[in-house]
Amino acid sequence: MADSPVFEWACDTLERRSGLTRIQARGTMRIVVGQAGLDSKSLRVSQLHVVATRLLPKELRARGLEDVDMICEDLAQCPMSVEHREEAGVPSDPEEVFKRLGRHN
Repeated sequence: MADSPVFEWACDTLERRSGLTRIQARGTMRIVVGQAGLDSKSLRVSQLHVVATRLLPKELRARGLEDVDMICEDLAQCPMSVEHREEAGVPSDPEEVFKRLGRHN
């Protein structure tokens, strides 16, 4: 199972806003999501809000990033529409894409 659309959005946003590499952003998000006792595969907008406001600032400061408060505020404002992308029929992983392609033969 792929990571949730919310987790993907958070990683992309963190990478873009912080200057971290893709691997660094994803690793940082996995750390804070895990510290919260959550799973990247089922992360929801409400959970991201808590992670971004309570756990992420400390992790970003430990990495020496600037504008930590602004980055975390951006992440805490994840739109609800992100959570529903998968439900709207947008395939979330390669296996699902190939399954859908196979139906059209």
